[in-house]
Formats: sequence, structure tokens, C-alpha cells
Amino acid sequence: MAELVFFKHGEEVLRFTLDARRVVIGRGESCDIAIPDPAVSRQQAAITVHPNACVLEDLSGRGTEVDGKRETSIELKDGVDIGFGPWNAVYRARSVTDDEVITQVESAGNTVAQVSEPARLAPAQVRIKQGSRETIHRLQSEAFTVGKDKTCDLSIDDKFLSARHLKVTRRDGLFNVADLSSTNGTWLGNARVQQVDVPLFTQLRIGETELTLEPVGAGTRRDNAYFGMIGADPAVRHLSELIERVAPSQAAVTIMGESGTGKELVARAVHARSTRAERPFIPINCAAISKELIESELFGHEKGAFTGATNARKGAFEEADGGTLFLDEIGELPLDLQAKLLRALESGEIKRVGASKPQVVDVRIVAATNRDLLHRAKDGSFREDLYYRLCVIPLVLPPLRNRRGDIFALTEHFVRLYTPKGQQVRLHPMTIAKLESHTWPGNIRELRNVIHRAMLLRKGLHIEPSDLFFDAEAALTVKDRDLSGVVIPVPDFPSGTTLESMLAQIERRLIEYYLRKLDNNREKLAKELAIGRSTLFKRLKEWGLTGKDEAE
Repeated sequence: MAELVFFKHGEEVLRFTLDARRVVIGRGESCDIAIPDPAVSRQQAAITVHPNACVLEDLSGRGTEVDGKRETSIELKDGVDIGFGPWNAVYRARSVTDDEVITQVESAGNTVAQVSEPARLAPAQVRIKQGSRETIHRLQSEAFTVGKDKTCDLSIDDKFLSARHLKVTRRDGLFNVADLSSTNGTWLGNARVQQVDVPLFTQLRIGETELTLEPVGAGTRRDNAYFGMIGADPAVRHLSELIERVAPSQAAVTIMGESGTGKELVARAVHARSTRAERPFIPINCAAISKELIESELFGHEKGAFTGATNARKGAFEEADGGTLFLDEIGELPLDLQAKLLRALESGEIKRVGASKPQVVDVRIVAATNRDLLHRAKDGSFREDLYYRLCVIPLVLPPLRNRRGDIFALTEHFVRLYTPKGQQVRLHPMTIAKLESHTWPGNIRELRNVIHRAMLLRKGLHIEPSDLFFDAEAALTVKDRDLSGVVIPVPDFPSGTTLESMLAQIERRLIEYYLRKLDNNREKLAKELAIGRSTLFKRLKEWGLTGKDEAE
């Protein structure tokens, strides 16, 4: 799997695996890799991962430096150097047979050697649970067999196991589980599987035995990861128990929670523990697709159905046939499409754009939203009948501020994830205290961004409190360190937003910033921005920032 290795002043500071289809890099808080420097655009570049190549696309309009040249679009070659302000990233197209470079670092943080050795996956183990008894088997090779026979790599005393029950082979970060024609089968949740690729932290059931594939030492840490959801908070444990109960059913599930709480992780857990685990999981973000294209994205289209439809195309419903369709930000779906979605859910039939006949699909819907759908149903902006059709089983995710006991475990997870190989980055005790005292309006996504920035800004092998910059402060912090004047983070505007509307939103952000900075002293604010007090009062009144009985 490909990765980016970030360096600053010749020292490796961060490794990022390109395991998503598209990775956005920039200064903005919503980027997958957030780089805190004014020389980097809010969205500097995007790397799209294709089966046999990775392509960098410049998003800044100025070009992104690749091997010393400004490029707008380029296929990345192994070892190329990409510039991001004072940081540079080396692209590595890795596979399990490639060599990789591991940086050895002294305690003072100085690079002393670079040693090449065969790439290898993180050590893994199998946790074997039989009733209340648990044992650990550390994997010695990339493949092993399981069964009653003593010749198996993992021999288990269970009367319901076959002599040679299953074989597990690790490749490209996943485990290929193949049932060896066993009598009683290999089970993933309530689904009997013949052959399936599964990630770490997957639980398999054979006979009266439960096998859990996990990293070495997972049982000694307090990560308590459940399909990537880390935490020991009672709300998280309750959520995992609910998933176990509802996943095997065919009922629609709606996941509710603030942005950044990990709704897609929950959706994938529901799919993985369902009877559809071997079938496709297709995610669609209803807020990220234009209104003109979302019907085609969901239902597909026929050739010639509209301008640009040069070929027929399957939609998400057809791609998810037999599996799970995850509709993220379902509250942003236009009303006319809500009616078509409701019809598809009730009839099990969909019709491509431009098609004359419908077709039958078998899809389980898992939806997610950060909106109050019931309130929107009452005010008419969301169909009430669709609300009750989708919210058969609601799953509510707690915000990070309500599970402060998990902040340390989540932070350790992100530090381990992004630490360069050969290094051991530690958290200063005051850093932990600062993290636990923050309110986390951006939830786990914000925590991930904060750790990203800290890994890039640290000066040694410890993350100090001064290395932490929270999302709401990030742009202003960059100003304090590198710029004179005020930097106000510019929001992402939907397609079609007029310049007048953009300027009005930026004006409001600027005035709200100075209100906070000047402790709500409007006279000082008017002088600072050189605007009339009556003009300022008019703006504040329009935005609802004045009292009802307050006179001009």
C-alpha cells in the first residue's frame, strides 16, 4: 500500500498510509492531512489512488511542487519529492515485496542511520476464547491453519471443529479466511463464510471457539477497539452491544451524531456483523454530490439520458445489490429525491435515469446524519414518512466531550498510527492534560487533525503542549507564528454560491472574531475596523447578535 513520508529539515516526522481512494492535503481543518503553514493553501493538493497508480492533482491554482517543478496534475513515481511549505513528503509505492526505509533516531531526535529491510506488516496475534478461558497465539508466519489435528499451526481442542477447519493468509494488510470444507462451518457474525478478506479486530466463530485477529499486545492496552471504534466509555460499550443485536436483522438503521464522531465506522461495523458481510458496502455522501447528479449516483442512468451521459452507468443501489448502502448526511437529500428513495425502499425497485422499466434490488439501508431529522420532518424540510422508514433502529453516537476518559486512548492510537518507523514518539503529561481539557467541537476528526499537526511541528520525540493547535485556532495560530495581520479561516462554499454571499459570510466571521477578541466591546470594534457604529449595529441585528430590547 502506498504512503507519504513527511520530513522537516531532513528529519522524518510523519508517515501517512494512502488507504483511502482520495486524500486531500492542505492547511484547512477538513483536509485529510492538515499542514499548519500559511505557505500551504487551504486545499493544496489531492492524491487519488488508482489500482496501479497514484495521481496528484493541484487544488491551489498555483501548482504543487513535485521534484522541484510546479505541477497541476501528475502520476506519482516511487521516491518523488513533494513540497508543502517547509515540509517535504516522499511518495513510496509500497507492496509486501518492496524494500522500505526505516529511519533510526537517537533520543535527542537526530537521524543517525537509514536502514533498508524487507517490508513487513505489524506483528499480529490470534486471541482464542472458549467460554471464560482466553489464550493468545502469536503468528510466526503470514499463513496458518486451524483445526483439531495436531499438525495444524493452531491446534484447538473443540469437539465441533474439523481436523483441518480453516486457513488464514495475511496479505496487503488484510487476512484472507478460507474455510477448508469444514463440517460445522466458519462464521462471521451470523453469516457462514467460505472465503472472505477481513481486517484486524475481526472476530470469527468456529464450533464453540471465538477467534479474534489483532495486533500483538492488543490485549494489554486499553484501546478496546471494536471494528476501529476505540474507547472504554460505557456509551461506546453500549453502542457495540446494540450493533451486535441489530446488525443481523434486515431493518434500516440511522446513525445520529455530530460531525466527526465516526458514523461511517459504525455503519461498517453494522455491515460487518450482518448476514450481508460478504456482499458490497457502498458509501454515498449525500451532501458532497450536486443536486443535478445525485439521482444518477443513487439510481444510475442510461446512455443518452442527459447531456454527457455517453454510456450507461450503474448507480449505488445496483452496486450495493445484496449488500449495504450507506447514505451519509441523509438530511441533505433534496425533497424530490426523498420521495424516490422512499419508493425504492418500500417497493425494492429502482429505475435508472432515462430507463423505461424498473429493476429489483436487494439492499439494506444504513443512513447517517448530524441533523435533528424529527424536527426537520415536523417543519416540512424532510419527509416524515421517510423519517419513520429510515429510523427503524436509531443508533446515537456520543460527542467526544462526553467521553473524556477515551481521549488518551484515542490520542495514543493516532500517535502510533502516524509515528515514523523506528521512532517512539511520547506524549508529555501536560500535553495529555491540555487535550483532556479541550471541548472538542470537531470531535474525533478534530483530535486526528490536532495529532497530525503536532507530529509535523514537534521538535523531538515528545509532543509538547506548545505543539497542539486546535482546529478553531489553527488559522489564527499560523498567523501568530508566521504572518502579520489577521488570518480568518475561509469556509467551504457550496457550488453556485455567489461572490456577494461569500463576502457576507467572511465579513460575519471577521466581526465575530473581533467581538471575541475585544470582549464584546462594540465601540472598540467599530474603531478597529473603521466602520460606523450604526452600520455595525445593523449587521449584528441582522445576524441575531443583539438583545431583543436593545435600541440602536
